[in-house]
Amino acid sequence: MALLSVEDLTVELQTSRGMAAAVRGVSFELERGGTLGIVGESGCGKSITALSLLGLLPDGARATGRIELDGTDLLSLDEAALCRIRGNRIAMIFQEPMTSLNPVHRIGRQIVEPLRLHRGLRGAGAQEEVLRLLDRVGLPDPARRINAYPHQLSGGQRQRVMIAIALSCAPDILLADEPTTALDVTIQGQILGLINELVEDSGMGLILISHDLGVIGETVDKVAVMYGGAVVEQGDTDNLFNNLAHPYSQGLFAAVPRPGAARPDRLQTIRGTVPELTDLPPACTFADRCAMATDICWRQVPKMAAIGPRGTVHQTACHHVEGVG
Repeated sequence: MALLSVEDLTVELQTSRGMAAAVRGVSFELERGGTLGIVGESGCGKSITALSLLGLLPDGARATGRIELDGTDLLSLDEAALCRIRGNRIAMIFQEPMTSLNPVHRIGRQIVEPLRLHRGLRGAGAQEEVLRLLDRVGLPDPARRINAYPHQLSGGQRQRVMIAIALSCAPDILLADEPTTALDVTIQGQILGLINELVEDSGMGLILISHDLGVIGETVDKVAVMYGGAVVEQGDTDNLFNNLAHPYSQGLFAAVPRPGAARPDRLQTIRGTVPELTDLPPACTFADRCAMATDICWRQVPKMAAIGPRGTVHQTACHHVEGVG
């Protein structure tokens, strides 16, 4: 049985124009020690999907489907039960540490909180564990930094603190939502290398959300491409990257500049923009931007189906891809 199984997850958010689906029928699995990357443009439902796993949706949101952690449906749990899971069995590295860390508390106190809540550590034992975690994530001079406030640290150092908090209770699953946003390239590499090392050492599962296709290609074993709140293509990383099937996936990769390639007059783009949640096409969410769209794309939701040779893990949801079924 998979460690995490998400089946037909749909999340509706309250908007000024009524309820709108931000996530539509998303399904995927994560094995113990497995790594999954979720890619797509801003507004495609990546972060909402991750927040659904923790029960951290906005007020008024409605989530249906199933999110099973070791067979337990998280959507059926009350707030008290979810609090025992958050930061303990499932932890998250948020996108921007400066807004995720509390600016009025020293970082040591913020790392101690999950240790106290979930592991019962206090006093010298908690202090010792905080220093060990800060050293493990590579924060320089942890004995001095433990008393620093977030604004006294650099962006890369703050992200290391966020990783220390996420790792404090040895979670089964680590969610990393754009963990290198606003960091320079060198620091990005260090942070991603650290996350990879920690995942390999601990055997935890990783769900990495990123706009950077290069990062996804180098970091995870499986990929899910999202658009308009739906997964439009998913599969083993190498197989998917080498055999792009969905028009949206093809458009994303075509827009990436490639070192050494002949320089075009301009990069390729996907026509149009991501529509508002309330304006998404009723069937295929990509229909209004797709050059292949026909009448069926507007009338019938495409089902996720296997493509390629037998035995390969590669699926896509498109009415016009050869080999579907």
